[in-house]
This record gives sequence, C-alpha cells and structure tokens, in this order.
Amino acid sequence: MIDLLLQITSWHWLGLGGVLLIMELFSGAGLLLWAGIAALEVGILLLLYPFGWQEQWLLFAIQSIVTTGLWWRWQQQRDNSPRDGAAGLNQRMQGYLGREVELLDDTHQGLSRVRLDDTVWSVSCEQALPAGSRVKITGAESSRLLVEAVTEE
Repeated sequence: MIDLLLQITSWHWLGLGGVLLIMELFSGAGLLLWAGIAALEVGILLLLYPFGWQEQWLLFAIQSIVTTGLWWRWQQQRDNSPRDGAAGLNQRMQGYLGREVELLDDTHQGLSRVRLDDTVWSVSCEQALPAGSRVKITGAESSRLLVEAVTEE
C-alpha cells in the first residue's frame, strides 16, 4: 500500500481533480467542486515542488476544508444580504412595516382590520380607535399586523 502511495504523481492529482469536477457537473450539489479544486491545487503544487505523500494528502484535506469553508461563508453572506426585491419574497408582512393605513372597523378588544394592496389584514392595536382612524404598521405577529395610532402634528 505504501508503494502505491509513493508512486502518486502530480498527474494523478490533476486527473482526480478533473474526475471530481466532471462528477460535479452531473450532480450539481456543489459538494465535489471544492474537493476537485483542492485536488487540482495539489497537482499544480506538486508539479512545482515535489513533496511526500503524507504532505500531499494533508494539503488535499486542508485545501478541501478551506475552499469549502470559504465558499460556505461567502454563500451565507450572499444569502443574508438583501440585494433585490425577491429577498423578502416570502416575508410579505415585513414589507408593510412603516406604512400608514385606515382602519376598516372600530377596534374591539384590541382587534380590527385594514386593507393593504389587495388584501384585508387583521390588526392588533392597544388603543380603542374608531373606523377610519389612521394607523401605522409597527410590526407583525403570526398572521396579524401590529399597529399604533398616527398622531396629527
């Protein structure tokens, strides 16, 4: 087994990298991409500087972890940063924060309704307000919007 490990050349690493990248083309999961890139890096470094099989496998493992970790971190930052209108696509209620609307009904036990765009929403208000009062949306709780009265200044 050791004899086999001693015979590994840069071409073996480059071939492994190519095979992993081709397999990634068919899987599309992103799992083999970074291991393939790490294998290519080891193959290129081995062309420039010869080192033992232990260092080759250690470098491959470290590069696989580093490249995967860097990709994961970049992807998390990209997923968490709002960059377009689709970022809040499934958070419709959060898009209503700060809007001012009129109550459709008098508040009864702190509850009423408002019309936003093409939908009538249930709202919760701590103050007793008549229908037609202007309110500002301050938050969302479950499927109900939280509102407070707008004071005229």
